[in-house]
Amino acid sequence: MARGEAEGIRGRLRLDRLSLSRPQLAKGLSLSVAVVALVAGLKPQPAAAFKLFGYSFFESEQKSTSPDAQPYTISVNVNGGDKDIKAAVETASALYSGKDEVPPPSTPAFLSKAHAEYDRILGALYANAHYGGSISILVNGKPLEQIQSDATLPHPVPVVINVDPGPAFTFGQISFEGRAPPSPADENPKIKTPERLGLLPGNPANSDIVLSAEQAMIDAWRRQGYPKAKALPRKIVADHVNNRLNVTLAVEPGRLAHYGQVTVDGTKDMDPAFTARQMGLEPGGQYDPADIELAKRRLQHLQVFSTTSITEGPINSNGLMPLMVTVTERPLHVFGAGAEYSTTDGAGLNGYWEHRNLFGQAERLRLEASVAGIDSVDTSNFTYLGGITFVKPGIWDPFTDLTAQLLAKREVYDPYSQNTFRARIGLAHEFSEQLTGKIAVNGEYDQVDDRFNKRDLLLFSLPAELAYDTTDDKLEPTKGYRLKGQVEPFYEAKFGNFGLISRVDGSAYFSFDSMGRYVLAGRVAIGSITGAPADEMPADRLFFAGGGGSVRGYDYRSLGPRLANGFIVGGQSLAEGSLEMRVKVTDSIGIVPFVDAGSAFSSSFPTFDETIKVGAGVGLRYYTGLGAIRLDIARGLTQINGRVIDNGRIKRQHTPPAAIYIGLGESF
Repeated sequence: MARGEAEGIRGRLRLDRLSLSRPQLAKGLSLSVAVVALVAGLKPQPAAAFKLFGYSFFESEQKSTSPDAQPYTISVNVNGGDKDIKAAVETASALYSGKDEVPPPSTPAFLSKAHAEYDRILGALYANAHYGGSISILVNGKPLEQIQSDATLPHPVPVVINVDPGPAFTFGQISFEGRAPPSPADENPKIKTPERLGLLPGNPANSDIVLSAEQAMIDAWRRQGYPKAKALPRKIVADHVNNRLNVTLAVEPGRLAHYGQVTVDGTKDMDPAFTARQMGLEPGGQYDPADIELAKRRLQHLQVFSTTSITEGPINSNGLMPLMVTVTERPLHVFGAGAEYSTTDGAGLNGYWEHRNLFGQAERLRLEASVAGIDSVDTSNFTYLGGITFVKPGIWDPFTDLTAQLLAKREVYDPYSQNTFRARIGLAHEFSEQLTGKIAVNGEYDQVDDRFNKRDLLLFSLPAELAYDTTDDKLEPTKGYRLKGQVEPFYEAKFGNFGLISRVDGSAYFSFDSMGRYVLAGRVAIGSITGAPADEMPADRLFFAGGGGSVRGYDYRSLGPRLANGFIVGGQSLAEGSLEMRVKVTDSIGIVPFVDAGSAFSSSFPTFDETIKVGAGVGLRYYTGLGAIRLDIARGLTQINGRVIDNGRIKRQHTPPAAIYIGLGESF
């Protein structure tokens, strides 16, 4: 067999995608000019190089090259012409993948890098089920093994890698030793097992399958409370006569463990006892790796720590396993400012200041303000907001947060303008990883001016929300569904109305392939207001359609029922939906054709007496670690019949021009 085979089957390192929260779609064409976060005590750092859409920023113009560097040229030849094998070899080869980078700093460094190619390429062959291959590397026309470390080589020196992959192997005899007994969790199709991973007789004998199957056996014991389960030496026999790979995997489970003492290291301003409590691990509870992952997410949710890690200690004679939590705190204060321009709202400014750890238990105090429409000479057209928000995590258990807010805002849109002064206090609870709920007590004073009339309102309500999410990815879902129900019982004191505002949103995702490159995504929303007429409600509680998160191709909150005089107003019900086909052309570029439809209605439940407005278009996606950068171009296909404001003029009929929407993340 080829050189390096004694090293065994190589695995590959995979990096999980970072999940971050992201803002929703900006209304209209919105260009973010600047968003700067300044942290107290933060020292200026040199700008780091990065790339966006293939362009490099803050990168030095000339890369440093050693005067003794050994440049080279390289070609890769694979016997048999298998394109997939050749691509795998080229990817594994450090010389090939680095051919356009800075050359090795010396001839010995170059030769050392070349000698390491055997194991890299051999690992690629194993990963593609080829165990009888041969590899030769020629440097300046001679076998690499004949080149002395002090040799003088041409600049550049030609390198030729010849690979004969040999026959493809399939799995032969498969046996397991020390496998965990079956458990209910194994019935979940998402749980990896050796069989689901492909470790079955007759299947292609990719080495990655062997390594993944071994890890699956370890994980099965860990899910049953054995954190110290480990793999024993595997037995891999290549049957070159029959081109089969016989595999024996063995695992030693170790001892059953329960949670012992939790100690916290690295806290400075945070209460370490509160930090341990927020992990939600009950002392004496049986170990479960899902608990550990959930504990990490809860610590990150506090927004106090920049890094968190949990180390599992040795299991003592009582079966208790101590845990060591190591954290790094973020600076206490952060503030930022930004500016934006929108074709619908004009120019705007925003800013905030936040204290991340007010009393030592991750309490957050945030002051924020924004103003938009400042390019108008008439200050009455300004839209602004000012607010103060206090969040107390773990108010009585690790899963419940308290939020209190004071808010003053003014909204100016074509259908209405409104001043709101609001006070709200509420709770958010995590029932499980998929199910969350919120409830609050809300009081507000509203000054409304719309096509109904001018009115002052005093509203008291109990907004509540329940959300269930089974999607595989919060940023770029490819399968699963999301459901969110919202209800808000209210009493309006000026007119004496009791009523209910309710809304249900649902979205589903279906992938046509295992890699999630072709995803069909759909969204529906239904809303209703009962107990009060529209002209006795705050305008921002009424239903409108249109805009980037609704029916693209129409202005934000521009679609609703009509009065007798033809003007469009807010409705008491809503029905809308969207359908997208998300296609990844490459790993970083995607195309998304879409169609949206919907409208708001004057009745408390959708009666479809208003014409359903339809918008369609196509989007471009550029995928980054923070989510997709989204550019959508849409056109409203249904003419608006009614009196609308267009560029300051009243028009009876209006078909909007093509609209452009820019945002971060998928539209839903």
